[in-house]
Amino acid sequence: MNRPAVVIAVDIGNTAVKLIASFRDSDRRLRQSFRLSDAKWLESFARWLESNVEKSSADAQLLIASVNGRAKDPLLKMIATRFQGLSLRSISFADVPMPVDVMHPERVGIDRLLSALAAKNNYSAPIVVIDAGSAVTVDLVDHRGHFLGGAILPGLHLQASALSMGTDALPVIHWDGTVESLSPQDFSPGKNTSHAIRLGVLTSVTAAIDQLIGRYQKHLAALSPNGCGNISVVLCGGDASLISPHITHRHELRDHLVCEGILALQIS
Repeated sequence: MNRPAVVIAVDIGNTAVKLIASFRDSDRRLRQSFRLSDAKWLESFARWLESNVEKSSADAQLLIASVNGRAKDPLLKMIATRFQGLSLRSISFADVPMPVDVMHPERVGIDRLLSALAAKNNYSAPIVVIDAGSAVTVDLVDHRGHFLGGAILPGLHLQASALSMGTDALPVIHWDGTVESLSPQDFSPGKNTSHAIRLGVLTSVTAAIDQLIGRYQKHLAALSPNGCGNISVVLCGGDASLISPHITHRHELRDHLVCEGILALQIS
């Protein structure tokens, strides 16, 4: 069966909805994202569909991967109401053609699996895949292309919010336009409370990432008598550009990695 004329890969996260529209008869790909903090994000998504896909098209397919039911449910309802001709499918663990060597594969976040699949298709294994969003996930794909699991830690905003909510005097921290001023070469302590929080949270996230990469390298070396060789490191997610300068391991930035994983699936 031929692939639909347009396939729209939709990644519903905790802070944003991202998509890539891939057109069968050309190399054209459209990328878009909608912040969930925008009260009108759902209407913006609908307008985007109206501008790029015919409402009655029977040759268009939306493939949706979600870790956020509160955003997914209204999106599905809107599509069913306003775009009844579109084919719609939710992606699950069973759709991902990659061995998942963990205790409960079906419980792994679908975003983690799809990011790992996309990274495996674009980089040399073994690979560390980092998704820096509301939570930061640091996952490992071995030289065979098997997903081995990883680590999950609170992201920049969650850690800063926890400090503010759990204390009486510490302020709420906003990250936009602030992390760039914290140079990786500047080892001086914070000179005010906001600076100290930013420095502490940023260091906790990036140091954890660097340490985990080192641990994974040692783990792979222990599994193979010849060692693990070079390891690829791929960084994606909403906060990727903020933390990238502060990670010491060499890495590649890749946007919309979950959507790339969706488009790599063989689903008709």
